[in-house]
Amino acid sequence: MNTEDLRTFVTVVDSGSVGRAALRLSLTQPAISRRIQRLEEALGVTLLDRDSKPARPTRAGEAAYRRCMAVLRATEALAREAQADVPTGPLRIGVSAAMAESIFVPALDAVRTSFPHTMLHLSSTRSSELHKEVADGLIDAAIVMRLPDRPIEEPGAEALGTERVVVVGPAGVDTASPCRIVDLARFSWVINPNGCGFRSQLDRALSASGHSLDVAAQSWGTGLQLALIARGGGLGLVPERLIGESPHARALRILTVEDFRPALSVWLVRARHLGPFAAAVDVVAATVRRLLAPDGAQSADAARMAAAS
Repeated sequence: MNTEDLRTFVTVVDSGSVGRAALRLSLTQPAISRRIQRLEEALGVTLLDRDSKPARPTRAGEAAYRRCMAVLRATEALAREAQADVPTGPLRIGVSAAMAESIFVPALDAVRTSFPHTMLHLSSTRSSELHKEVADGLIDAAIVMRLPDRPIEEPGAEALGTERVVVVGPAGVDTASPCRIVDLARFSWVINPNGCGFRSQLDRALSASGHSLDVAAQSWGTGLQLALIARGGGLGLVPERLIGESPHARALRILTVEDFRPALSVWLVRARHLGPFAAAVDVVAATVRRLLAPDGAQSADAARMAAAS
């Protein structure tokens, strides 16, 4: 087998169809099919369920996909170490879904400014999944979130700061501020899906007060959440710096909750062999640190202005 067959199979799975993979790789569809068949013959398994439209990986194909990605990442790492000190090619970084909206653009701007020949590929999902993707060699680094009392004690892990959120409601929300968590038990919430550390902290705080979490809407993405909250959809947990940037800022009200101050530690987890890409990952880490600093919003604005000049 050869790496191009592996890359072709990975591209088919990533793009969702043979046709889109052919466009990405500038090949014909028959050429894509021949490469997949050749890889199947070499492995002795069926990789794609061709009865489904579009074709999807079989169970054996899903396992092979992860192995192929690991081989391709190792091949890329070997090539990097043999290259000059200037990073070129794709750099894959994952960001916790809870932070993706505030990190994607500043990280992209910072890498493009410092390393214009580096192609930054960003993805987002839950922190636990990103951590595993780094370990499996699927991505080069990840920005993940953990409870403050659960540090990541492994090589390549670096604490970047603390992400804090505030309780926010519509401007006319009927409650006093300051208040206590029990005072908010009667409200419904617009919040991240299960798996979010902030949601877990809210759930525990309400349970301790003898109440349960009433979810009106759940979705990743602060912009959508703030739009729903501004229209009276419920209360939410949002980083304060993002509220000021929202077009709905005037229709929102931050509530001070004396006995509930949710926070998560933010960590960078990186692969062992980054070669010249280590410097680009350092730039992303520095960008996140600035965002998490007390004057993070101003730092982010300054970074965007510098990149545009």
